[in-house]
Amino acid sequence: MSKTIESVIECPFYLEEGEGFIACEGLLKKSACKHTFPTDSDKRQYETDFCCVKGGRNCPHYRAVAILYETGKRV
Repeated sequence: MSKTIESVIECPFYLEEGEGFIACEGLLKKSACKHTFPTDSDKRQYETDFCCVKGGRNCPHYRAVAILYETGKRV
């Protein structure tokens, strides 16, 4: 069964989340990036403020990965 937060995540680079972390598509080909947070509450706040809004476009990591697609360095 899907977690509630995962049903509202809009970011296309989001992979999964767990206790104190969010995993996203990495900057390197075939990699993932694990963002860790001091508390689960901090992680939830980040997901609510960035991952679930405007397709994740306000997230700094989203912007870094999106540039790879926009410049043709990732397809």
